[in-house]
Amino acid sequence: MLNIVLFGPPGAGKGTQSKKLCDAYHLIHLSTGDLLRDEINRVTTLGMQAKSVMDKGELVSDEIVIAMIDAKLNANPQAKGFIFDGFPRTQAQAQALDELLEKRKAPISMMIALEVNDVELLHRLLLRGKDSGRPDDRDENVIRRRIFNYNNQTAPLKKYYSAQNKFHSVYGMGTVENIFELLCATIDNKTQVKKPYHDGTVTVADVSMADEPAKHLRAIKEKPHHTVPAKKVVVKKKVAVKHTKKAVVKKAATKKAAKKVVAKKTKTKPAKKKVAAKKLVKKSATKKKVVVKRSTKKTSKKRR
Repeated sequence: MLNIVLFGPPGAGKGTQSKKLCDAYHLIHLSTGDLLRDEINRVTTLGMQAKSVMDKGELVSDEIVIAMIDAKLNANPQAKGFIFDGFPRTQAQAQALDELLEKRKAPISMMIALEVNDVELLHRLLLRGKDSGRPDDRDENVIRRRIFNYNNQTAPLKKYYSAQNKFHSVYGMGTVENIFELLCATIDNKTQVKKPYHDGTVTVADVSMADEPAKHLRAIKEKPHHTVPAKKVVVKKKVAVKHTKKAVVKKAATKKAAKKVVAKKTKTKPAKKKVAAKKLVKKSATKKKVVVKRSTKKTSKKRR
């Protein structure tokens, strides 16, 4: 259910915009002013009490207004939502409305405030008073008092709904159509579900932005139809680069080690040659000794 509080001072255009929004979103316009005027036209006890208060530019009691709203909600159980025009006007009324809607499990969706300056409001209400026949729109002092009451009693509701993340402000100066477009854009932005873009390969929601998030966000905003590489591909590339670097280092290390081993072998070879040379010298020396001994034996035999 879409429940909207359309907020703004007297003369801000809440009634006009409420009717257009009701047609666009199939909502029911719930105006406390219309409800009260209906009671006044039918000359009910409640209407007479409300009239005496409204003619002075003051606010009607919360008990009267809440009772009328409750009856209106009960009369429309199948409604898709309501636009609350002119209510709540105080924080106490806002809390009472929240309690009333919580019982139906249909809380306020958002509060939109139409922002119009006091000079423009006075001008609009005086013009409206010429055609509407409403006494509170003809007396400038009453109008100023109504605006004063709004600024002091009603404007603090912005803080109340801001604390619930439901407050939205719309510029209420301009043509009816321009203001209506701003209101629709505000409602759509708040209520419509944004579907993630899908290009057939990868969803934006699946893309990891751990590496250079600003770059990814900029690419998505500037080129919404650009295919973003998947996370797995990026990770594989990074891992592959790391492995190749390690492999190159390992190969270089093994080459150095191999060179050292060859160098050691070349150093040890001359040592073996020296040992072999020494052995040959020893052998030759022993042979000479043997030859000499033999020769001496032969000479000794000859002498005999």
